[in-house]
Amino acid sequence: MMNFCKIGIVLFFLAVSSTGKGQEVVVSAKLDTNAMLIGDHVGLTLKYTGPAKSQVIWPFMPDTILGSITVIGRGKIDTTYSSDKKSVTFSQQLNITCYDSGFYTFPSIPFRHRIMPDTAGIVSATTMMLLAVHTVKVDTTQAIKPIIGPMKVPITFREMLPWILAALAVIILIVAGVWYMKKRRKKEPVFRIKPKVVVLPHETALQEIEKLRLKKLWQAGRVKEYHSELTEILRKYIEDRFQVPALEQTSAEITVSLMNTAACSPQALDRLGSLLILADMVKFAKVQPLAVENEKSLNDGIEFIHETTNAL
Repeated sequence: MMNFCKIGIVLFFLAVSSTGKGQEVVVSAKLDTNAMLIGDHVGLTLKYTGPAKSQVIWPFMPDTILGSITVIGRGKIDTTYSSDKKSVTFSQQLNITCYDSGFYTFPSIPFRHRIMPDTAGIVSATTMMLLAVHTVKVDTTQAIKPIIGPMKVPITFREMLPWILAALAVIILIVAGVWYMKKRRKKEPVFRIKPKVVVLPHETALQEIEKLRLKKLWQAGRVKEYHSELTEILRKYIEDRFQVPALEQTSAEITVSLMNTAACSPQALDRLGSLLILADMVKFAKVQPLAVENEKSLNDGIEFIHETTNAL
């Protein structure tokens, strides 16, 4: 009798100890409903809640349960921590169906886990679940009706759009082909390339000088700017006309470079030389030419261009 008392006391303390651990970890398996029609879908939620340092071996659910229940969907395992970060909850959503009517009892699902730093393994199991699968009631007194045929659904513009685009592409290809064959038959070029308009150096220079005249720079007191632009136009013309690097040369170097040029007469050189000398005096010696001298420089530039152009 004494031995039985000792055994009872030991079992009592073991039960109390087991209950204390169960308060730290909570596992559950819950169906959305305990009754369903055959072929319907029902959700099954697996959940583990325990200390934040829990390590869980997630229970594997086979594709077929109890021979008739089929797992048709598996969600990912979600992890959620409590606000104080002391506990963690793992959960997974499964989707099941059944095609045989009857009453099914889900056995307990074991969750194997451990709470670090304790490496001892613990097994916590869920409670059993019941699921009733009912068939659809059929009224045998009613006449059997034929199967409803496929319903006609109107075609949308989005469905027609690829066909419309394909038809337009075919029409464009046909028109392009007919146009190409006509061109080939008439021996006409398929594409007409517009000829590039070439502006000669003297034409460009005369246009720029006319723009300079219309600016009326020296009349507004901007004499230095006036002579600088005039000599810049002429230097560019000399470079393009005679292939002389006039933009980098001094006035004296330009005159020397043009002395042996057949298209540049001594009279033209004199016009250019006097024009360049006056411009240098305005730019570097701050000379203020008379109005007639400003006009003469522009006219000499025009004459120089005409004289060297006519010599082509």
